[in-house]
Amino acid sequence: MVSLEALTKSYKIKKIEIAKLRRKGENALKEVISKKRRSSSGLSSLARKNEFLGRQIGHVAQLLNQHMAQKESISRLKIAAEERLRHEQDAQDSAKQQSEYGGPEEKASAQERLKFIGEKIVELHAQLKDRELTEARLVKQIEDLQKEKAKLDSQLRKQAHIKPGLLEQLKSSEKAELILRPRVQSLIKRDVQTTKMLQSLEKRLKEIVSRRRKTRAKTRTKKATRKKVVKTAKRKITKRKAKARRSKSKLR
Repeated sequence: MVSLEALTKSYKIKKIEIAKLRRKGENALKEVISKKRRSSSGLSSLARKNEFLGRQIGHVAQLLNQHMAQKESISRLKIAAEERLRHEQDAQDSAKQQSEYGGPEEKASAQERLKFIGEKIVELHAQLKDRELTEARLVKQIEDLQKEKAKLDSQLRKQAHIKPGLLEQLKSSEKAELILRPRVQSLIKRDVQTTKMLQSLEKRLKEIVSRRRKTRAKTRTKKATRKKVVKTAKRKITKRKAKARRSKSKLR
């Protein structure tokens, strides 16, 4: 009985210790799994962001190339218009000289040419002004696109710096999980076995205590019955003695 009680007590202590180790291991495993999920999710999110940034950079680069090509085209058209304007201005100067120093027919012809050249010069000035405005707008758009591309490139570089840390975190959490999971499973198994053994010991101890209580109760009942019998016998003897004394008294 004493050894059984001691064994039961030792298993209770053992169960408490194993339960503590199990909870500690399970909490550590949960943290490792959570870290693994966070790093895996972070890598997936990073891949999506990189893909999105890549598409944005590609789109901006395409627009930038288009605008730069347009600017080059406008610059060529502007140079051509300036060249034509100089040509027309030279022609205008020549026509003015003819209108001043030529004969009547030459003067009339020169006047017609001056009118036509003047209209052409006005048209060329309008073209130059329009192309200068277009060129200025394209320069501004190119600057904005270059800034946007530089910003996107910077974000992509930052993302590239984040990836190694997430990969290392994922690898370390996977490694820790491989170590912790079998350890926790072993502790769970030990906890279950200890619980079953403790329940078995407690059941046996309860049965022994119950049998002893019943035995003691029977013993007490037997003692009480024996005392009652003795007491009854003593009363009968006392009654007989009293009756005998009364009988003697009558004979006298």
